[in-house]
Amino acid sequence: MYKTRQYVVFLFVMVFLAALFFRLFCLQIIECEKFTGMASNQHNKVLEIKPQRGVIYDSDMEPLAVNLEVPSVFCNPRIITDQKRTSSILARILRMDKKVLREKFDKQKAFIWIKRKIDERLAKKIKKQKLTGIDFVTENKREYTGDTMAAHVIGFVGVDNNGLEGIELEFDGKLKGKSGYRHLIKDAKSETVLFVDKDSIPAENGFNIVLTIDSVIQYITEEELSKQARKYKASGAVALVMEPATGRILALANYPGYDLNDFENVRREVFKNKAISNIYEPGSVFKVITASAVINEGVVDLDDKFYCERGSYRVSGRVLHDFHKYGELTFREVIGKSSNIGTVKAAKKLGGKKLYNYIKRFGFGEKTSVSLPGEVSGISRPFSAWSRSDITTIPIGQGIAVTPIQLAAAMSVIANGGYLVKPYIVDKITTWGGGVYRQFKPTVRQRVLKEDTCLKMREILKYAVTAGTGRRASSDLYQMAGKTGTAQKVNPDGGYFSDKYDATFIGIAPADAPVLSIVVTVFDPHPVYFGGVVAAPVFKKMAERILQYMDSKDSARVS
Repeated sequence: MYKTRQYVVFLFVMVFLAALFFRLFCLQIIECEKFTGMASNQHNKVLEIKPQRGVIYDSDMEPLAVNLEVPSVFCNPRIITDQKRTSSILARILRMDKKVLREKFDKQKAFIWIKRKIDERLAKKIKKQKLTGIDFVTENKREYTGDTMAAHVIGFVGVDNNGLEGIELEFDGKLKGKSGYRHLIKDAKSETVLFVDKDSIPAENGFNIVLTIDSVIQYITEEELSKQARKYKASGAVALVMEPATGRILALANYPGYDLNDFENVRREVFKNKAISNIYEPGSVFKVITASAVINEGVVDLDDKFYCERGSYRVSGRVLHDFHKYGELTFREVIGKSSNIGTVKAAKKLGGKKLYNYIKRFGFGEKTSVSLPGEVSGISRPFSAWSRSDITTIPIGQGIAVTPIQLAAAMSVIANGGYLVKPYIVDKITTWGGGVYRQFKPTVRQRVLKEDTCLKMREILKYAVTAGTGRRASSDLYQMAGKTGTAQKVNPDGGYFSDKYDATFIGIAPADAPVLSIVVTVFDPHPVYFGGVVAAPVFKKMAERILQYMDSKDSARVS
């Protein structure tokens, strides 16, 4: 009996040892790689190092978009001891729904975001409560120094610092940089004991973007546009200020604007950059294109006379009307006083095909390729698709759709001596250390008009301001030149709205040595809707203030 027990004990020990050795064999030989990997994962950690997003500057290197370090709050639901109390406190401080917080707490994960990029004041309130399972990390948050300044140009980023609108979106790949990684060795308590620098990759900060926008000119443009849009209860408005010789955009403004630091509370439609993505019939401002074409081809000269039919003219199956019942006018007066009848008669002398070629040469019907997202090409049907009546509508700005930036580029042709230049809004891209990665330069697309034609067109446009429909753009300080336009809004269901108009003024300043091309369009103003009343005064005020600023800036440089 005693020996039997010995055998049983011995057998048990042997089986135990065999099982132990088999287990050790499995752990060290068969499952070696698995457990080695687990140990490596426990002790070797890779920490992602976020790069700094590039800064966006104006033309004078004033920062418009910068980075701030702010707290973000997260939780570890596994160690939260009192979910009810914790959710109540966080809901009160962060203004969040308790139900949403409890749902986060119910997830069995070690890391759940509560709210990212919060105000430091709120973080301090939460820290005072000493809530178990609630902690903070520091993240970069985009801050826009001018709040609403150039909002439709700059755009904004989302919570993960990805560009969503404007320059932030268009140059997101350059601005965001590349993440780096650091190899950490941790002990059994997950405490960092060593940094392995040879296996680490440093972060690459993003490139900086320097705009052509001048903040002072942008401020003037936004202020004057907003005043007039509010005065006439407009649904929207847009203004562009461009350097005609180079295509540099000095200001681009939309009304209504919005606060870049509070974009989450803005209606989506407000984000639309109307200067490049809103198409509309230009109305009488398009007579500038028609006049340029007929003069450049030698078909008509300034003093040639046209009988304007006392305000009513049947042609090509339709009846044309003028606002005033003009008789005989010189071509200078036809454009300056905005006669539809006189303009169409001049266009018929030129012919539809040649007019279409000039429309294309001025850049209508195609994108300008300015470095902003959302640009559209407008609508300019090929000549082969023109109907019999198009020669009576397109010359006066009907049956064609344009964008404000196309009008600015076209007006610059007359201002710079006949060249179509590409509008651009980014001056250069620089490295974090200040080196120039890429410099953007003026691009001449093609010659459109003879220099003599441009001089004659300036004479017409000066007349339009001094004695024509644009008299409210006249200034005692500088000589101005430009053209008014009042266009009925197209009804998507067909035809035109009877009570909705777009008021436009396109101009250059000073008239004899232009340094500015300006486009102003006010959409659906009330109760007055004429371009000469609504848009022309905005041009005048903008041009005067901007030229005075530029004069003072030049004087400061000389002294």
